[in-house]
Amino acid sequence: MKHTSKISIPSICLSVILSLILCAVSAIAVFYYTYPMEDKSYNLSLLAGDGQEWEGEKGWTVYSNQQGKVKNLISNGFGGYDGLDYAGQTFYFSREMTETLDSPALRIGVANRSISVFLDNSLIYTDCPDADNRIGYLELPMLEFDKSEPVVVSLPLDYVGHTLTIAQSTPLYSEKQGEDNTVYPCEVTLYCGYSYESGLIADTARTMIPAVLLFALEILLMIAFVLNATLGNKNAALPVLATAAFFQMCGILAQASFFYQYFKLLPIDPVWLSFHLSVGALLIFITIKSKRLRWLLVGTTILQWCSIALYCIIQCTKLIEYGDAYVFIINLPQYTDFVSLLAVLVGSFIQWNKGSRFFRHFSVTALIVSGIYTVFFLISLITFPDYAQNILNLISGDISTLVPDFTLKLIWNLCLFSGVSAIIIELVENETTRRTENAVLTARNELAMESYENLCRQSEEIMMLRHDAMKHYTLMQTMAQQNPEQLPAYLEQLIGQMKEIRPVVQSGNQMLDIIINGKLGIAADKGIEVEIIRSKAPEKLPLTNTQLCSLITNILDNAIDYACSSESEKPYIKLDFHCKNNNFIFLCENTMNPDKCQIKQSSEIRTYKRQQKIPMAKHGYGLKIIRRIMKNFNDMVSIETNGNIFKISVIIPYE
Repeated sequence: MKHTSKISIPSICLSVILSLILCAVSAIAVFYYTYPMEDKSYNLSLLAGDGQEWEGEKGWTVYSNQQGKVKNLISNGFGGYDGLDYAGQTFYFSREMTETLDSPALRIGVANRSISVFLDNSLIYTDCPDADNRIGYLELPMLEFDKSEPVVVSLPLDYVGHTLTIAQSTPLYSEKQGEDNTVYPCEVTLYCGYSYESGLIADTARTMIPAVLLFALEILLMIAFVLNATLGNKNAALPVLATAAFFQMCGILAQASFFYQYFKLLPIDPVWLSFHLSVGALLIFITIKSKRLRWLLVGTTILQWCSIALYCIIQCTKLIEYGDAYVFIINLPQYTDFVSLLAVLVGSFIQWNKGSRFFRHFSVTALIVSGIYTVFFLISLITFPDYAQNILNLISGDISTLVPDFTLKLIWNLCLFSGVSAIIIELVENETTRRTENAVLTARNELAMESYENLCRQSEEIMMLRHDAMKHYTLMQTMAQQNPEQLPAYLEQLIGQMKEIRPVVQSGNQMLDIIINGKLGIAADKGIEVEIIRSKAPEKLPLTNTQLCSLITNILDNAIDYACSSESEKPYIKLDFHCKNNNFIFLCENTMNPDKCQIKQSSEIRTYKRQQKIPMAKHGYGLKIIRRIMKNFNDMVSIETNGNIFKISVIIPYE
């Protein structure tokens, strides 16, 4: 019997604490860049914002310059200037830079205007490199398109005290500028480049971290699918769940601000399309895993996919003009998503109640996540009431919205996380069961080989006695006639040889025979005498092969170890197992050394007459395993110690 070192509870707690600290530090390091640096910037724009008062000229001078002939333009008091000589004339606005920033940069909103930027008289940026880029000689054209992003111009570090000049084009036709030929200088913002760059980094991090996690989940599920396929278990639910993770990843990437820089404007909203497809894939996954209520889930899944198909057709083909019918069809997948996910949650609890292991994990995870949601909301009510109110507003949504987006995505995240958690737990349990079964099978094969070798030795010994039997009989006949006084000693010698023949058990239970015969061979090799009083067992016991192997192996391993440790001249093991009143009774008696085995002496004989649970003596993990298995049979275990004799018996009821 192998002894395991005692597990230290403080050591486990310390390990858990250290692991949590390391994970927390790693999470902080990973998510640190999702928050941008403080954006320190100066709004230098002349045009007043919507609903805001004009803040004055902020040091700007707006003028035209025609080959050195400077003409100041007249302000209209809210950011516009009049006084151009002709339509399409390039005008300028200049100011001295006094604001101090690290990594200075300008963000200029140009729309369809072309510009050139000067610091003092040095050109630092232009949309028209082929033009005569000198102040007073520029004739900048209008752009044929609108820029989707503002122009970003980096300034030298010694920009303070220098004059910034921006040249800007105007339309050729005055009607595009209004009746009074008013021009409006572009919006200009001076900001720290680090802050802007950190904003881009934060935006990218917020997009890529969940996308990468979903990609890792997808890879993990597909690896599990391939490994299961190699073992002959084609789990179709795994690639379907991986597809749901893929669509969810696509939806996150489609929300990125840089998405349309890589992909052109699509005829359909990629964010909502990815979301609907992800929900559809999850519904297929749940349907595959369901055994009960499958008809309900099949119906909701078909309804949801039909709504997605109609959603795509209407948006891509424009069969219906914009109106109430168009809006209803566009929003239809959201309604079917919501109803389907609610059906999944309700169905998971029903199937959990019906004994489904997968949906037990699914429902428990859903309850835990819901509890975390609730605790977080209650804490926010106390610490951040404004934030809690925002959450309530998002959950309730607009009165005109039947299914608020936030509520839908909250339920969706709950279902997705629960499904992923349930399938991972199921995979771990299946792998643990497979490894256990393989270990039992390996142990069974080893025991079978030992049983076979024991049988071969016994057969060989019997064949040798049989070969010499005639000689023995002839010799005993001669002794009886001539030297009868020598006959008892000779018979005693033959009886001793018969006792040395290894016993072989044939109880009627194949697995039990394999285990016992294998262990009897080990006992014989160690010089332990084995006696089988009775050997009868039912063909089938209410134990799995794993439980039966663990139970009997631990009993016999204990007996062999105790017998080897005893100081008796004739260490022995005595087995008596039989059936009585639909009970299988297994009794093992062996010699032992009480000092080495450290078993508490007890004059109390423990029996089953009272049908009560009796605590077992503390002496090793073997008996703990036996006790754990026998808990399924009302702890029908009896242990007796008497000097150097140890007895253990178990009773297993069967039908």
